[in-house]
Amino acid sequence: MKIIIAASYGPSLLNFRKDLIKEMIKKGHSVTCISVEPKEMLEEPLAALGASYESVGGSRTGLGFLENLAIFFCYLKLLFRLKPDLCFFYMPKPIVFGGTAAIILGIKRIYPFITGLETPFYSKAKKDIFIRVLLCVFYKFVIHFSKACFFMNQDDITRMRKLKVIRKEKAVLVNGSGVNMEHFTMLPLPEEPRICMTARLVEGKGVREYFEAALLLKNKYPEVPFLLVGGFDEHKEGIKEEELDALLKEGAVDYYGYAEDVRPYLEYCSIFVLPSYHEGNGRSIVEAMAAGRAIVTTNVPGCRDTVMEGYNGFLVPPRDGRALAEKLEVLIQNKKLRESMGNSSYLLCREKFEVNKINNTLLQTMGL
Repeated sequence: MKIIIAASYGPSLLNFRKDLIKEMIKKGHSVTCISVEPKEMLEEPLAALGASYESVGGSRTGLGFLENLAIFFCYLKLLFRLKPDLCFFYMPKPIVFGGTAAIILGIKRIYPFITGLETPFYSKAKKDIFIRVLLCVFYKFVIHFSKACFFMNQDDITRMRKLKVIRKEKAVLVNGSGVNMEHFTMLPLPEEPRICMTARLVEGKGVREYFEAALLLKNKYPEVPFLLVGGFDEHKEGIKEEELDALLKEGAVDYYGYAEDVRPYLEYCSIFVLPSYHEGNGRSIVEAMAAGRAIVTTNVPGCRDTVMEGYNGFLVPPRDGRALAEKLEVLIQNKKLRESMGNSSYLLCREKFEVNKINNTLLQTMGL
């Protein structure tokens, strides 16, 4: 079978879909991946998995009419040429443009994967409301012609049903993208408290709240390191370099930039933090769970699915650095709690987020 897997952020094909691609190829299917990045960036690593790669150009976040029209026509030409039997689209642009192109071309097996609702679904700004309405119209259209639509958390399913975008029978819940627990393994826990956050540097990840919490705790616990790992992002809510420099001058957080492999940082830390405003499913949290780390995250869609309060971590309100600091302090003071929560994180990850379980659900639903 000829399969298309399309994203609008190419590295996610390798970071989040590698095991799925390998499983599809193992089953004898031909896989072509699509994203916006140029061929020379992704063609070779995807070929190493046995897949091919095509670029539609444009950008992940660009809102320009002509740019997006060009992306749509590129999808139309690509799908016409490739003649896939099945299309698996995730992220808004592939779902909207790739999904619409697939419908026009009469492709019957279309499977969108809503990996988290974007900022417009949470914002009250006029521009975001307009984008939300537009996305709902296109999502409803594409899902209507799809066999099923995957979601990472129940909150997003509930919200999309309330917006009348999807019927109950078409929604399939999977627990995120899954984590390869042979790659992300249980790691020895350091004796001392060390705190780490790995995330793209955007406002919605709670970067400012992390700095606020670190500053509140640093005076009391000067020996406790606070690590931040992640790269800058072209998103409109991206933290600018000058703002980061100003925050770093406070001296509470050590910044390590973007990391291809976060495992050394997970090994170094004993507490993991993600104070996000919303997620599809907190992938960085799940990676930390596989390493056996206590979690402090927010009580919002996609994050609350990863933590059982008091079992493997704590949930705090979003946008509340002080509440974040309070829960971190509990873990800083209690080594046994860090150990027990870390062990519980690992067990919960194996039960709920192991990548083969996620991929089995995806493959079975798609009839592969």
